[in-house]
Amino acid sequence: MHLQPEFLINAFVRLMLAGMVLLVSIIVPATNAAPALAREEITRPDVDWPEFPAGLQKKLDQARTAQARQKGHEPEQKAPDWHTRWLNAAGLPMFTNRLILSDSPYLLEHAHNPVNWYAYGPEAFAAAKAQNKPLFISIGYASCHWCHVMARESFESVAVARELNRNFIAVKVDRQQQPGLDQRYQIAVALVNQGQTGWPASVFALPDGRPFYTSLYQPEPLFLATLKNVDQAWRDRRPEIGQNAVKLTALMRRVLDQRAKAAALNDTVLEQAVQAVTAQFDPFQGGFGDGAKFPQATRLLFLLDQLAHARGGGRLSADQSRSLQAELELTLTHMARGGLFDQIGGGFFRYSTTPDWQVPHFEKMAYDQAMLAQTYLKAGLVLGDARDWQVAERTLDFVIREMSAADGGFIAALSADSAVGHQAGAAKEEGYFYTWTPAQVAKVLPPDEARLAERYWSITASGTVEGRSVPHRGSAVAEAALARTEGMDVPELTAKMVAIRTKLQAARQSLPAPSRDENRILGWNGLLIEALADGGRLLGAPRFIDAAQKAAEFIQQNMRLPDGTLAHSYNRGATSGQADLADHANFALGLVALYDATGQKHWLAEAKAQARVIERDFSSPNGGFYDHAAGQSRTDTEGGVLNLPLRPIDDGAEPAGNAQVLALLLALAERTGDPAYRETADQVLASFSGLIVRDPTAFTGLLTGLSDARQGPVRALVFTANGKIRIELTRSAPDAADLRLQYTSPWHSNAHLASPGLIPTAILVEPADRVRRIHYPPGREVKLAFSSAPLNLYTGTVVAAIKLNPVVSGPVRISVQIQACSDRICLAPEHLSLWLPPMGAAQG
Repeated sequence: MHLQPEFLINAFVRLMLAGMVLLVSIIVPATNAAPALAREEITRPDVDWPEFPAGLQKKLDQARTAQARQKGHEPEQKAPDWHTRWLNAAGLPMFTNRLILSDSPYLLEHAHNPVNWYAYGPEAFAAAKAQNKPLFISIGYASCHWCHVMARESFESVAVARELNRNFIAVKVDRQQQPGLDQRYQIAVALVNQGQTGWPASVFALPDGRPFYTSLYQPEPLFLATLKNVDQAWRDRRPEIGQNAVKLTALMRRVLDQRAKAAALNDTVLEQAVQAVTAQFDPFQGGFGDGAKFPQATRLLFLLDQLAHARGGGRLSADQSRSLQAELELTLTHMARGGLFDQIGGGFFRYSTTPDWQVPHFEKMAYDQAMLAQTYLKAGLVLGDARDWQVAERTLDFVIREMSAADGGFIAALSADSAVGHQAGAAKEEGYFYTWTPAQVAKVLPPDEARLAERYWSITASGTVEGRSVPHRGSAVAEAALARTEGMDVPELTAKMVAIRTKLQAARQSLPAPSRDENRILGWNGLLIEALADGGRLLGAPRFIDAAQKAAEFIQQNMRLPDGTLAHSYNRGATSGQADLADHANFALGLVALYDATGQKHWLAEAKAQARVIERDFSSPNGGFYDHAAGQSRTDTEGGVLNLPLRPIDDGAEPAGNAQVLALLLALAERTGDPAYRETADQVLASFSGLIVRDPTAFTGLLTGLSDARQGPVRALVFTANGKIRIELTRSAPDAADLRLQYTSPWHSNAHLASPGLIPTAILVEPADRVRRIHYPPGREVKLAFSSAPLNLYTGTVVAAIKLNPVVSGPVRISVQIQACSDRICLAPEHLSLWLPPMGAAQG
């Protein structure tokens, strides 16, 4: 099944499971027999298919005709992929259900199953109530491999379809388009399945949507047994089912609305969190745990921040700092050199199925690209290694090349599965597009280059996945040895492999590509806008900033609901759902990053507007913010489970909504000087303080905000004087850096050669042996109203040139002493920290 790390069930909830009565006892067959297959002859099977009302049938027929016309006009598609084997003699689907009317890519994949699917909503609930049937709710998404497996095995099965159509109201949910619904039902999945969650998720519920039993992926014989047992329980043990739904819903409420007594948040909490998180490191392969591994970007970002602050006098000891640095370097190196990273085309896969990062689950998700690009950008600052920035650059280039939509937005995901050939009906395999054999390599490259590619990326005859190899790189030591064997130095080998990689990538493009989940999710686009804008600014790559601006403009122009508010998703020219908390916060942070990258004030103004929407519509009386607008209450006919309160704070593959709001509030406070933002940020931290102290490993996103609030952000750009003074550090040469100070009138600071008795602007480089000299710009003599004589000041834009020692390598921290003044007041002197970008992110 497709696992996810997002939901951490507290121990007190697990203890309650002992008292739960799970009504459906399932006997697992001794062997996983093959699913019931379609007969060879083209005959429509008996699946208890209903007769639809004339008006609905007409809509379905029209939609199928339009779909056939659209598929027939796709020039690269030789035969339409209806996602069903039930086709008539004309090659058209025998079954068409309500899902064809959806704009969800996932639901559309199931529009021709022999299952009478409904979309989640009032129509399904009304049907369940009228027919006295339980709901079967299937949750997944378009790029999910195991969702595809279950679709082929079970939802195309005559026996399964007949059981569902006869005894259930079958409902499909796209977790990309309805994340709030998925999050709530995943809690029920975790409670029933001993903490495991993921997709596809199967939820059995009362007609009002309250769940009474759940399961994850099951092969067809087991799933069919589950359906029959649930149906039998529904008929014979209805009161117990109702009691089970009450118990499970009550437990869901307790997990979703976690509370704890307020506690003090200080630097000790940050130190304890570092110790607790690093205790879970794998000392051999990096990452967390010793099984399947997720990148867990929020944890890595938090630890990178803490390592940076430790070097500036933080609470970690020297030994702890060295250990933390080694663990981070190990993890980031193994992730980037292993199979988790697409060595040929760039970008990260969803997670590794093996502890050594070599065999991934081959989906590529938009949010993973954004979060891991940010992780490697920050690693470049904190660890001082340009190779981290090369990974970030390749990731962002992949996003622009493969995940951009023509309208400027970014799609949600690329599927793990792809066809093994172009012929009609070709089988699909997980990872086929991304894996190689020596024979394939030999067809593309000359013999010498083929031999080198096989050694460099470990492409072997035995392979790593069913006789095919996932390209991955060896250690730096191994690559140095290979270079010597080939009579080259390492830079020459790297350049040669870039050229070979380009040839392999071009050859790979001739294969049938994985399908695209064309959903444009607002929050995921926001994460990518932020990563691209930050990447463009740090890497000096305008192409990334341009892509970020196009995406932001697309959202502003196209992702609006009729009432003018933002939508959660967009596909096939239509918007879907109201934007949730993460949507608004992620988008606003992307707009802040665009302001930082371009200096255009309208981006900051729009970010502030998003913050006002969050404050107005999402505030919880218990502190923090709900995941959906507080006024969006749902009636029972709309699915009462959505009324279960949720204030998202847990770490996951995507950052938690409240953690993102906290980051937004702190960013706006720094850039505007408005104290209300900082006050609200402090209130958010206070609201969740007890939970953070109780289990810091679960909330590193919030802890990053706490660190920023107490210790300052880890960046190469800072603001002071209520956002009126901008200070940015850039690398101008391997042995040189520029510190640019930009003052908005009437703000200024004293020059380095300050007038007598005044505090000068000064620069301190750490470690000290990294600097040779600092060339300060001259000040301007300015007569202010309160001074009797002209003062030597920095105004406008000034640049201090820093000459570095090229012999010494590693990270560099710059501390700027500055006292910001206007023509009326002077603020307290400050010491602001910035981190020097590494030199050169040329791809390798």
